[in-house]
Amino acid sequence: MKAFATLTLAALAGLILTPTLKAQAPMTEGMGSYVKSSDQKAMEFYGRGLKLVQKAEKEEKEEKKMDLYRQAKDLFSRSAGYVANFDAYLALGQTYLKLGQKGSALDACAHAQGLKPNDTAAKSCLEEARRTTAAAEAKPAEAPQPPGGR
Repeated sequence: MKAFATLTLAALAGLILTPTLKAQAPMTEGMGSYVKSSDQKAMEFYGRGLKLVQKAEKEEKEEKKMDLYRQAKDLFSRSAGYVANFDAYLALGQTYLKLGQKGSALDACAHAQGLKPNDTAAKSCLEEARRTTAAAEAKPAEAPQPPGGR
């Protein structure tokens, strides 16, 4: 009788604790992997983008460098798409500046400064984007030359 009571108590404890333990364990999907949160995905894309920027800065061939910056831009954009985070927007703005995409840089840098208004890196990114955008607008457009050079 005592063994039956102990077994009953153990079974009841198992029924009570099982939902609690399941709630604490990460959700599984497939063979041992787990579902990532939006924050985790955002930081993963951000980290991969940073690695590409570092690789681009070491690259000597301009075409390859620009290709790496474009790939990094896409990853930073995906990061910000998962979670609107300061680091992704700042890196996105700085990468747009390196790619010469001034309007997009202005937008991304403004988002970064909106998230951290007093951050000096965000302020300088926004100032550089404004400066390069204003300089591009100030240049007069050259008139196209007719064929034959006249």
